[in-house]
Amino acid sequence: MNKTFITGVDSTHEWLLKWWYKKLVANNPDIHVTICDFGMSDHVRQWAQTHADHFITYPKHPQNAWFHKTQCLIDSKYECTCWIDVDCEILKNIQDVFDYAQPGKICLTKDWVREGARPNQTWWATGFNLIKGYSDLLYDWHSILKQAKVRGDQEALHELMMNNPVRNKEVIELPQIYQWLRISLQKGQDTPEKRVMHWTGPVGKKHIKERLMNEDDNNFNT
Repeated sequence: MNKTFITGVDSTHEWLLKWWYKKLVANNPDIHVTICDFGMSDHVRQWAQTHADHFITYPKHPQNAWFHKTQCLIDSKYECTCWIDVDCEILKNIQDVFDYAQPGKICLTKDWVREGARPNQTWWATGFNLIKGYSDLLYDWHSILKQAKVRGDQEALHELMMNNPVRNKEVIELPQIYQWLRISLQKGQDTPEKRVMHWTGPVGKKHIKERLMNEDDNNFNT
């Protein structure tokens, strides 16, 4: 299998990792998982090394861990790599997402919420994305992100696209069911077909902690 699902986390959000992993493998048996260490505590690192098919360590970022995201995609040893943020709840089998992958392209869902607020702009939601091999767009996105002058990886990609809108042709739009945003639920938009629920922001993290996690999910000895 030359395909992997990948995520990364530091000590701030490492409490989400086991929950993320269990949701993923419960719905997607026989898949490869890559976990990236952005500054985990020792006991979580040991758990991740045991459970990941591939484990990559990065130095702690001086600003925010998410600035490592594009580097993780570049460093992946797999032909097809699907990044999923650690606050995403995998609800169903999503292995067919790899059918969308094409060389030189990045597969993304749209950020409906930001597009609704700015109807003349295209916003891509980067919490779930997929690549196959080399991508010029990925490397250019990474170059902007390395400067760390924007809030995060999604804003970096948006800056790149706004400066050169033709580059949207290098994106394959995924069906929204692969990344349903928490704010969409808040606005009354939902579907039973959604496969990944992205619990964004502090409100989303609170939801996971209060309703989705149990005591076992906090125990990295199992």
